[in-house]
Amino acid sequence: MADVNEAFESGQLIGRGADERAGLGLLSRFLGAVFLVLLGGLLLLDRSLLKANHNQAALDTQSAALLTESFVSAQIDLLGRIADVVAESTVSKDSLFVHGRVERLIAQVPGLRHAWVIDAAGRLQLDVSEAGKSHLLSSELVARLEALRPSSEFTIVIVPVASRHALVALVHTSTGGDGDVGGITGLIFDGNALQAWLERTQSDTRVTLVVLSGADTVAFIGQPGGNAQALTAAQKIVRLPTGGTWSVTATHALTTRSLRWALWALGVLGVLFLALGLLREQRRALQASSRSIELERLYSDVKRANQAKSEFLANVSHELRTPLNAIVGFVELLRDGFYGDLSPRQVPPVDRIAASATHLRHLVDQVLDIAKIAAGRLEVDSETIVLRPFVLNIASELESLVSEKGLTFSITIGASLPRVRTDPTHLRQILINLIGNAVKYTPAGTVSLRARLIGAPAQPNARRPSGASADDAGARLLLIRAPRSGPWVALQVVDTGVGIASADLERIFDEFEQVNAGPRGDSMQRGTGLGLAISRRLARLLGGEIGVESELGRGSTFTIWLPVNPADLTREPIGTPSQGSDVIA
Repeated sequence: MADVNEAFESGQLIGRGADERAGLGLLSRFLGAVFLVLLGGLLLLDRSLLKANHNQAALDTQSAALLTESFVSAQIDLLGRIADVVAESTVSKDSLFVHGRVERLIAQVPGLRHAWVIDAAGRLQLDVSEAGKSHLLSSELVARLEALRPSSEFTIVIVPVASRHALVALVHTSTGGDGDVGGITGLIFDGNALQAWLERTQSDTRVTLVVLSGADTVAFIGQPGGNAQALTAAQKIVRLPTGGTWSVTATHALTTRSLRWALWALGVLGVLFLALGLLREQRRALQASSRSIELERLYSDVKRANQAKSEFLANVSHELRTPLNAIVGFVELLRDGFYGDLSPRQVPPVDRIAASATHLRHLVDQVLDIAKIAAGRLEVDSETIVLRPFVLNIASELESLVSEKGLTFSITIGASLPRVRTDPTHLRQILINLIGNAVKYTPAGTVSLRARLIGAPAQPNARRPSGASADDAGARLLLIRAPRSGPWVALQVVDTGVGIASADLERIFDEFEQVNAGPRGDSMQRGTGLGLAISRRLARLLGGEIGVESELGRGSTFTIWLPVNPADLTREPIGTPSQGSDVIA
């Protein structure tokens, strides 16, 4: 049950950590802000479109009201002209001429149906109808006009008819010099006249345009059934020169309704797609964060396990060295005769014990070095060393090993090489491993050790020795293979042994990897596969690198790259400037 609870809590922590790493809270706030901004933009745009519709309706109503006022003014002007024509007729007595002129005036105004003039005595002086139209001056209209005689100078009378437009009578009542009521001049026109006047303005969104006088319709422009649409209306009061008022009402269809719906649909779809895309990316980020946290947890577990393994190996190797040192010490005492002389039959077993103990101690030391390097507990103590005497000292220790196999060991290291700042213990271990491998895998031939300065700036007064062209070619090749730019000392161990296949050149630096290993029964000859791995790690720990070039059957060349401090290039060289060459048979 405790394991289940721990796993559940771990899952909760991972999920919460993944949410925080993926930034879900910030993403949600961002998504909400984007949605609110888009929604606010759509609302503002919708309001702007509605306001534009209302403004368009108000502007159309204003224009229609101005046209109505101008129409009434034009008819009043026409009344005056007709009155002038009739006045002239009293002088000329030519009624036919007057009748013709009035007919022409009526024909110029579409919808003007009838004109008449009544003198002060009530006699009909002029009665002209639109061509082809019947007489419209009915007894009812005459009675209403008689009743209006004393009212005002200009009078408008609305006469409802069965058609959609009412008849409009515009009457001018003149007065005499003594204030008595004079003659009457009148016009009758229907709504078509005002409609033709109002049609001077057009609007794409207009549904109806109505001019009303009280409850009577003076003019109507529009299509029946337009009220089924979504409408916006505006009204304007027209103050007539006669003193009365008409109202002008314009209704406009919200033709932008489809556009508004389209904008809303596109906006909502855009928000949805954005939300889906963000949620998808959010899910991916959450999955990536979960995987990252899981990998970190696994890496932490592996790191702890590897550290525990390294500490275990270090502790075990350290504990193994104590009894091994005792075994080696007592074997040496036996061989030295401390406990009495050994018989001829005892000497070979004791020597075998000594060799096995030495091999085992060497193996334990290698495992301990690997464990220390993996645990980061291997220390580096840099010192400034002169390379030539340092290498000669190591070669003297390995002289017996080379002589046993009958190999030729040559050392070519110039005394003019600069000093090297490195850890001599680790460099000594690297050289012993590489020289030991070279001797081990060279049945016959030569093992060479040589060093060369690479990447240093050229000296202006340097003398070029004989064979400089070949040396320059080799130096250029080494410079190409250098780990990075800067001065280096390339310390090479060259043998003429069995060589290594190109496919195995990197594998040999892995731990417990060997090429052409001996039989498992002979572990002392077979080796452990740790020497090259330790050597490369130590070289990198010293700031350098180890490289290899090899060919099967023709030998191998291992190059140790040691960095050189530029300050050491200006020091005086130790010894003679000539390049030394020592050969040990």
